[in-house]
Amino acid sequence: MGTTSAHKVGLLFSTTGPYAALGRSALDGARMAVDEVNAEGEVALVPVMCDPEGIPHLYEKCTRRLLREGAVRHIVGGITSWSRKDMIPVLERRDAMLWYPCPYEGFECNDHVVYLGACPNQHLVPLVDHVLQDRPRRAVLVGSNYVWGWETLRVARERLSAAGVEIAAERFVPLGETGCAHLIDEIRACRPDVIVNSLIGPSNHAFMHMLAEIRDMTGSCQVISANQTEADLDELGQAADGMLSIAAWFEGIETPENRLFRARIADALGPDYRASCNFATAYTAVRLLAEGIARVGHDEPQAVFDAVSGRILDTVLGPVEIDPATRHTTLVPRMGRLRRGVFEIVSAASDKVAPDPYLTRVTPPPPRQRKPELRIVS
Repeated sequence: MGTTSAHKVGLLFSTTGPYAALGRSALDGARMAVDEVNAEGEVALVPVMCDPEGIPHLYEKCTRRLLREGAVRHIVGGITSWSRKDMIPVLERRDAMLWYPCPYEGFECNDHVVYLGACPNQHLVPLVDHVLQDRPRRAVLVGSNYVWGWETLRVARERLSAAGVEIAAERFVPLGETGCAHLIDEIRACRPDVIVNSLIGPSNHAFMHMLAEIRDMTGSCQVISANQTEADLDELGQAADGMLSIAAWFEGIETPENRLFRARIADALGPDYRASCNFATAYTAVRLLAEGIARVGHDEPQAVFDAVSGRILDTVLGPVEIDPATRHTTLVPRMGRLRRGVFEIVSAASDKVAPDPYLTRVTPPPPRQRKPELRIVS
């Protein structure tokens, strides 16, 4: 076998800071994929890592350092949309590519990003439509105070309102803030049927623990989230039991392919390691990047993208296809309910769901039919 040329790849995840657990999980998935690619020998990847510590302006600095000093042309990374939007101008100036592995709020399409995480028609919309089947009357929306929270709650508000659900409160918490008592007071007062939770990191952990303390009063209230994964479970413990989440991957997917993937994770990281959708999607990002490089023989970003887009690719997420126009990915959304520290799969799409980042093809929910009012006549 001839000598395999090495290609640097940036791994840019916040493994410290307000959402460190999510970053560590994604980085672990990316590094495991790098190790596997290198062991297979067709492509050699050299990881160059940077930790922005969850501080927005450091994402721009880290991106610039990786592209200029690290001489990388591809970055797998970013957790928050805030971070992605800070990275994009640097990617554009340096003609580089970001492989973004996290669910996000949609309404974006950039020639320097491959969107491997779900967009709203693949996460929040089916999640809201699922709970609408139970005919909730009142909802409370809570989110972290940045673009993910704003936009996901906007989509939730519009869809719930269109179905006749009263939005009793919509509240935002600064990223990393753990003072959530005021949210609990409002929930106790208005007694919603559903809570849409777009909080991340310590804010989410604090909120769910406080909510669990009043569970006797909110037992029939369904908490739903488009961003809760196994990466949060060590901090959440039993506090989030009953939460309904949605993702393209959960540990509990019982297929032969997923059992083999979990076995490889256990071999690489130990039998007690908890992988997450962030882990699986970052892993997928590296594998697809390596496949593109192998196909074209070099790492020029557009050529690599062209090599993997517009065709069905077998991944640990299942068969996926990257749309060459929108650069978003077909995925199979799965809903999981948290029971005793495990997401149990309660439903899954029957086929891949094409991305619709601008929600141009999503039909509105049917309006709720009001029951006829009865009156006493004499």
